[in-house]
Amino acid sequence: MSNTTANPEFSPNLQVFEPHKASLPPLVPYLKEFWKRRAFAIELSRFADKAEYLDSKFGKVWLILNPLLLAMIYFLLVTVLRGGMKSNQGITTLAHILIGLFTFYFAQSCISAGATSITAGGRLILNQAFPRALLPFSSTISAFYQFLPTLPVYIAVVVIGKWVFPSTQIPGFTWSYLWIPFIIACVGITGFGLSLVFATMNVYFRDTNKLLSYFMRIWLYASPVLWLPEMLHGWHRTILFINPLGPVLSSTSNVWIKGINPTPGELVGCIAWALGSLLIGGYFFISRERDFAVRI
Repeated sequence: MSNTTANPEFSPNLQVFEPHKASLPPLVPYLKEFWKRRAFAIELSRFADKAEYLDSKFGKVWLILNPLLLAMIYFLLVTVLRGGMKSNQGITTLAHILIGLFTFYFAQSCISAGATSITAGGRLILNQAFPRALLPFSSTISAFYQFLPTLPVYIAVVVIGKWVFPSTQIPGFTWSYLWIPFIIACVGITGFGLSLVFATMNVYFRDTNKLLSYFMRIWLYASPVLWLPEMLHGWHRTILFINPLGPVLSSTSNVWIKGINPTPGELVGCIAWALGSLLIGGYFFISRERDFAVRI
């Protein structure tokens, strides 16, 4: 008989880690801890921003330059497909594509960065106890800070366009601009909710992030960014509302391009997708987050 068997005091302690069954923890303590540690998510987003552009000479200029160049390319493509257009229509089309791309990229950044936040934060998850939803939340904060500098660029393009082409149809400041914070909040909440879904999927299926890049490109073409929402009539308008970003992008076009308030249907769609994404994504993520340390 070996010494280990004879002396139980020296027998090794075996720890067996097994996957947890999907179940929600007590939500009130979880949400309190989440809110209590919100400063952690803010600081983590700042650190991620500095690390992302540390080796880039242009730094955060690419945040604006990339969608701006893409908007010019898409504008030229749309112009060629339409066989040319009047100058005032051209500025309106460019403004629509530009603000649509900026808004869509905000949501895309929330989802794409949030999808990899759990697998990239493996050391934090293994060594620290905190609500794991803070990691996708920090990605949403980063996406919001990256989105803000694009708004002055859009305004500058529109102001210059109206000065060069006074007959352009884009209105000046209207009271409908007061809807802008609501629209931005809906984009952020929807993006955060969907990032929780894809972050969970990426833990179990590591190819999710690779497929997501193609999915987002198709999603862009299916959204009212390169085309106008009013191009859809009758039952075809349901395409706007089955798209998580359809109502909010249509509202963006109404507020920024037409200077009118979002329609009641668009407002209901924005709220429904924001709350639905948050509730479904939250349940899908939180009920499985205790399993992340084993899977990573």
